[in-house]
Amino acid sequence: MEPSKALQRFIRFVMRDTLYHGKYSAEVQSQSDDDSLDLLPDDNRVRGNGLSRVPIRHGLPGVRVRVRVGSRVQLGFENGDPTQPYAALWEPGAIETIIFDNGTQPIARMGDTVTCFWPSGTFDGLLNGNEFHGTVMFGNTSPGIIDGGKDNVKA
Repeated sequence: MEPSKALQRFIRFVMRDTLYHGKYSAEVQSQSDDDSLDLLPDDNRVRGNGLSRVPIRHGLPGVRVRVRVGSRVQLGFENGDPTQPYAALWEPGAIETIIFDNGTQPIARMGDTVTCFWPSGTFDGLLNGNEFHGTVMFGNTSPGIIDGGKDNVKA
């Protein structure tokens, strides 16, 4: 038995406030310098012309992410408020760059090959029990492998 049109309208009226309590798949259209996103939701009920300047919520203090255009994310709304959208819960492969604590230097992982820079300088002291004075010269760079790191920083 099909519900009457009046009942359908009544149910839609009663449920209208729950629309923005769900999560919706969306595609990243672009990312601004402030890291906010322009999103195009899949669901026509929340799509409109897309959503602009949607903040990212990844739950990691001091961390910024840059994501690939075309990547997929879940769109939510703070307290069900359509004026407070946010992006979270990424699909694999979405991250382009992760920046920890406003850092500007790359992070190497244990086992990664790195380039080591060797200093040159004068040396005064004993070498095999004999007095030695001279200059020690190393090549500018050589490959190295990181064999340890901080346990609380992983990349």
